Amino acid sequence: METDITQIPLTKETHCVHLKTLPFMPAVFCRLLALSLVRKPALPADTRVCRGKLLLPGFVPDPDKVDRYSKVCGFFRTQQDKIIPPSCLQTLFIGMLGRYITSNFFPINPMGLIQTGQSFASKHPVMVNDLLDLSCTLQDMTRTPKGIVTRFCLEIHRENTLVWQGISTYLTRDPGRVPPKKMPSPDQPLPIQKTIPVPENTGRRYARVSGDYNPHHLSAATAKLIGFKKAIAHGMWSLARTLACLEETMPFSHPFCVDAAFKLPIYLPATLTLGYENVLGAKGQVRFELRDADKGLPHLKGTLHLQDQEN
Repeated sequence: METDITQIPLTKETHCVHLKTLPFMPAVFCRLLALSLVRKPALPADTRVCRGKLLLPGFVPDPDKVDRYSKVCGFFRTQQDKIIPPSCLQTLFIGMLGRYITSNFFPINPMGLIQTGQSFASKHPVMVNDLLDLSCTLQDMTRTPKGIVTRFCLEIHRENTLVWQGISTYLTRDPGRVPPKKMPSPDQPLPIQKTIPVPENTGRRYARVSGDYNPHHLSAATAKLIGFKKAIAHGMWSLARTLACLEETMPFSHPFCVDAAFKLPIYLPATLTLGYENVLGAKGQVRFELRDADKGLPHLKGTLHLQDQEN
């Protein structure tokens, strides 16, 4: 049986670029806008893409930004709490991801990227005063009926020990391809455990603590410029808000991993329901989802796996 899913070949050699500081986001967005006018969302069939890697050694997280992130996403923290919420660590890479997709390493339109998934493994707690080494590597690119799927591997090392590892997944739609229509699969909601109001300014608040100022998150006016009827919440905010709620009932005291898929956009303002349940026969595993409170449409689905300390 033929498939319309093929890997785009990458160079065997990984080309490394060492950064001295996190990229300056206004400059990244200016370059992103300029490249969006000249780069196409598709690639010729015989393209081989350079496998690149950005490295930033000696980074120390900003305690004030971590505190503000925690408030925006609903994490409970005391003044003595120095542990960074693991989902917050993904925001350290916003600038590096922006730098990567606007570099010569990345050959397709950077404006077209839509984040469709995020997974991460939190192996050890990370503190606000830790000295961290960050790396962002192109993991793979795949042609699919919907367009090109790109995955980046994000890693944080402390004293040469891997403490956090994430995979960020993005889709670039190809306007020249029409994906086959699929019958919707049965979608049984999980038991509702909590109702979450989402204010209209959530996108702007999250942008200030994450650095992700994509226009479709900021206001209805800027969202309409790129085809959205209203501003939408960041997918990573929805995942962080979910984890903050789960942490209230199941403290993440052991290493754990999360795998989440972003579904339909959350138009702001909104009211969401959080559903979750334990996975039968799988110790320490929880399925979770966010849905629209009125229509029951899914915005986020994922799993959380609390691991044994020796793993």
